[in-house]
Amino acid sequence: MVNNNNFLNVAVIGAGPIGGYAAYLLAKAGHTVSIYENHGVVGCPIQCTGLLTSDFDQFNFPMESFLVNTFNKVEVFSPHGKLEIKQKEYLVSRTKFDEFFVDMAVKAGAKLFLNHTFMGRESNTKSDIAGGFVGNSIIIKDSVKAVEKRITPDIIIAADGPLSHTAKAYDFYHPEREHYFGVQALVQGNFDVNTYQTHFGEAVCPDLFAWIVPESTTTARVGLAMRKNSKVYFDKFLQQHNFKPLEIQAGSIPVYHPLQQLHKDNCYLVGDAAGFVKATTLGGLIPGLKQAEILADCVINGKDYERESRKLARKLKLHLSVRKILDQFKDEDWDTLVSYMNQPRIQKVLEKHTRENPLPLITKILLKEPRFLMFGKYLF
Repeated sequence: MVNNNNFLNVAVIGAGPIGGYAAYLLAKAGHTVSIYENHGVVGCPIQCTGLLTSDFDQFNFPMESFLVNTFNKVEVFSPHGKLEIKQKEYLVSRTKFDEFFVDMAVKAGAKLFLNHTFMGRESNTKSDIAGGFVGNSIIIKDSVKAVEKRITPDIIIAADGPLSHTAKAYDFYHPEREHYFGVQALVQGNFDVNTYQTHFGEAVCPDLFAWIVPESTTTARVGLAMRKNSKVYFDKFLQQHNFKPLEIQAGSIPVYHPLQQLHKDNCYLVGDAAGFVKATTLGGLIPGLKQAEILADCVINGKDYERESRKLARKLKLHLSVRKILDQFKDEDWDTLVSYMNQPRIQKVLEKHTRENPLPLITKILLKEPRFLMFGKYLF
């Protein structure tokens, strides 16, 4: 990690919430921070449902500017079963959510450059007066003025999403890196504003699940994600529920890979660019925000980013193991899973623990219902 004897010049590529939060933490610590966003506005296009578990409370952010709805229950549907879990969760406006973190960064001293696209890196072979290596320049294109800028930051933070051009330029991509493709629509209907739904099954969404997440009693965000054929299953799900889309959003979602490198040269990956996403649900906001805190702490205090990220990575590895099991499920497995979880002793565990940290959740469930071990056969 770069030594923090002097203040650093930091370039953050991507003005999403993870990049914005990292920029805020570093700017607040006195570093010179520039945020480069290739779109003309922050928070668009929308490529996320914006659902957060109550673990988000740990950050103590004022939520009034971006909160859309608060849930106290989730309904889980298998092909022939239904499970209700009482748990507090939040729905946010992703545009306002992104704006919140970038505004914090700007107020802390960071500079925001919209319509500025990362184009690539250049190796700088020149030496400074002492004969040392100067470093790598990056090319940023101002699409409004149609000019390219070459800058040489001390640190580059790749926060430019699942298909990160920055990560590709620095050769971070693991050859086995996978992506889901999510499709979501805003629809009208009659909804229970206190409850959102997830639907599992081979006919609904073989790779993951479909969701119905109400914004209000009359509108909801409805979608699903798969490795391929997302649109086919999405259209079928809308038709089955008689939903007509008011607007449609789509985007790639990375699958966490345990061999993903996070630091190379002077470039560091965060959020979707690093694949720090829960493989069970494809949620990445809370892991990404935690990762931004870890990176800022490493920069400010001279710690090793790879090492300090291991605790968070262990949680994501466990999510990945669970995903490998779920990928083998047939309809009867989903029905069995829901029936086991419907037991009162299991319900109490589900109500107490969120999905962010799967270890205590899995451990306590297995202690109360050993039959869950039967699903472990799908790991081999």
